Amino acid sequence: MAKISVLTPSYNSGKYLKRAIDSVLIQEYVDFEHIVIDGASTDNTVEILKSYPHIIWKSEEDSGQSDAMNKAFKMSSGDIIVYLNADDYFLPGAFQTIGDFFKENNQTDIVVGNLYIERNGEMQPNTNATINYNDLRRIKGRFPLNPVSYFYKRKVQQTIGPFPEDEHYTMDFWFLIRAFFFHKIVKIEEFLGVFTFSGENKTANHDSFNAQRAIALKFVLSNDIKNFGSSAKALFLHQRSKSKIKYVMIFLDSLILRFKRKIINILR
Repeated sequence: MAKISVLTPSYNSGKYLKRAIDSVLIQEYVDFEHIVIDGASTDNTVEILKSYPHIIWKSEEDSGQSDAMNKAFKMSSGDIIVYLNADDYFLPGAFQTIGDFFKENNQTDIVVGNLYIERNGEMQPNTNATINYNDLRRIKGRFPLNPVSYFYKRKVQQTIGPFPEDEHYTMDFWFLIRAFFFHKIVKIEEFLGVFTFSGENKTANHDSFNAQRAIALKFVLSNDIKNFGSSAKALFLHQRSKSKIKYVMIFLDSLILRFKRKIINILR
């Protein structure tokens, strides 16, 4: 049985945290650890953490969610990694589903499942998560909306490296575009968890498209230069992009083509 490390970044999430922790305990999965890194919360978070003796935790000031996630990973020892935000929760049987799948499919590095979005007390199923790298580089389709719906082998994060601490909103996308490019991903149809969309979420009022576009372009430029032109064109003509002027795109296309040819010649 593979050990699962559940890693939770937290800050003033006391009103949700108990539900998240309990959703791990009800899994009845023997080999797991749950690590919570809290950013010196001023609510009842620490009291809740003290009431669960199995939790490995720290509460100290940090530089944000990515910093907390990196700290949690460094403290972990599991074969399989999953991040559980403090306001989200797992569905019963999720761990056994994942443990069995990895045991039977040893070549798989990342398993993506379905999730529910809980909004205003209603549960909405979300089943359209893409596992296609080409969709991510063009921000086409839906990448997995929440880390409660995907588990991966430890080597994946070891290969990719720590989350950038200056990225506070789209660290999931930063990770996934790398994971999908370098590793083997499989989609399963089981529902693994619930993404609670309360309106208080950090990203609820944040337009993350521009940040995702920058991440995608930088990654493709560094790792997938042959697709840089098509990615740039798709992203600047994306329905959420404010840069839709066609003559600008014509200029950009020619500029990218020249730049790509120069880069390819240098790399040769």
